[in-house]
Amino acid sequence: MPGNDLIKSLGSLALASRLKRLSERLMKGVSRLYKEMDFNMEPRWFPVLYLLGRKSPLAITEISGRLKLTHPAINQVAGQLEKAGLVKSRKDQADERRRLLSLTPSGQQLIKNLQPLWDDIKAVSGDLANSEEVSILDDIAALENALDRRDMYWRVRDRQRRRMSNRIEIIPYRPAYKKYFREINRAWLREYFSVENIDRKMLDDPNGQILKKGGYVFFARFEGKLIGTGALLRTKDNGWELAKMGVIKKFRGMGAGTKLAHAIIAKAKKEKAKEIVLYTSPELEDALKLYRNLGFRTCKSGKVDKYRRCTIMMKLKIR
Repeated sequence: MPGNDLIKSLGSLALASRLKRLSERLMKGVSRLYKEMDFNMEPRWFPVLYLLGRKSPLAITEISGRLKLTHPAINQVAGQLEKAGLVKSRKDQADERRRLLSLTPSGQQLIKNLQPLWDDIKAVSGDLANSEEVSILDDIAALENALDRRDMYWRVRDRQRRRMSNRIEIIPYRPAYKKYFREINRAWLREYFSVENIDRKMLDDPNGQILKKGGYVFFARFEGKLIGTGALLRTKDNGWELAKMGVIKKFRGMGAGTKLAHAIIAKAKKEKAKEIVLYTSPELEDALKLYRNLGFRTCKSGKVDKYRRCTIMMKLKIR
């Protein structure tokens, strides 16, 4: 609670501590992004690595002067970067007391790979920093309050999701994609439940079980890779069912599932469907949230026994 925040209540007396705390909060979110995206990178390495990316080689004293950081601090970061294989050092031939740092090929590649993420971080940081035009203490308070509502990690993730979502395309089924339909769905089912006979029958023969019966299969493609799939089934009573939707784990959170669902719903509308049903588990909170946002509502009949796993039916009325 704000009333229990001593550093905040001390005002300008604790400005340095307040800024340090704020820096740590921002770096925590960035560190989580680096780790989740498998980058061998630490937030505190950024200024030195970025500077060397612009000009290399540079002496420790030059880096210290340009970054306005202490010589021991730069030495410490340089040692960590060298140990990580991102930077190499050598003595200056003109002055052997000077230690020159330059990027290794791995360091150069890392900077190139990190640039899209850095662009996202820059944009989000700018949005946070420019959200209010008030005094510095009020600015910091506003910034901290904004981070309380949604931290740095999720703000950058949201921006990445919007950026990446624009690069996801939805494409129709082709015979060559049969194995991907099976593999994506099997991986999803095994992650949460198990593959039942009713699943196996459809996954092994999408042409006979879905397409020849009047249904459709779609795929989400990102940078040439099929990352998700979903189907619109024609049911025995000439109704429609959204089914067999899954996204590869490492590509979740980019909006692929939402795009697939919208494509399936649009196809159902084109087929003059009055409603679409789906069967899902009450344990899948993210899936339930997605379906509810799309307008699906849980049927009053409650649980159904279509699968051995706990299942509920949801329905979307199409106007």
